[in-house]
Amino acid sequence: MLHKSLLLLLLPLLLVALSHAEVVHYQNCVDSVDVCTVDEVRVDPCPQAAQRAACHVRRRRPSKMSFDFTPKFDADTLEASLVWVKSETELLPLITMDREACKSTSCPVKSGQQQTYEINMPIEAKFPLSPYTIRWALQDPVSGKRCCFNLDIKVVR
Repeated sequence: MLHKSLLLLLLPLLLVALSHAEVVHYQNCVDSVDVCTVDEVRVDPCPQAAQRAACHVRRRRPSKMSFDFTPKFDADTLEASLVWVKSETELLPLITMDREACKSTSCPVKSGQQQTYEINMPIEAKFPLSPYTIRWALQDPVSGKRCCFNLDIKVVR
């Protein structure tokens, strides 16, 4: 009974906390459209989302990012990657990224089941103040199938 009461008290707080993140504009990666659906991407804070503009993220201050995805494949584990898309032929990995995606979403992954991936985006002090297109991907290391999208950000003071 105590667990139910606690859940009823905490559920509204959780819903309020989740509602503060802004839903942002993103582009699916061409190679993952047939194997994964990215349903929604959220960044907190991102007041620029209302204008479909790049989120302003501050150096040394993590931004919370989460997205809902529905894979069309089964996988025991997923590897996460976050890269700067300098050009279509030049991708620069952000090495501070934890590659173990199962720390931020549930594994194993089942085809057709929506999941949420949530993480603090690492924006280090060494990042130059500039706009960037970043690419997030969650990939099955066995099959190579992945959930992937691009997101525009602007690193600011």
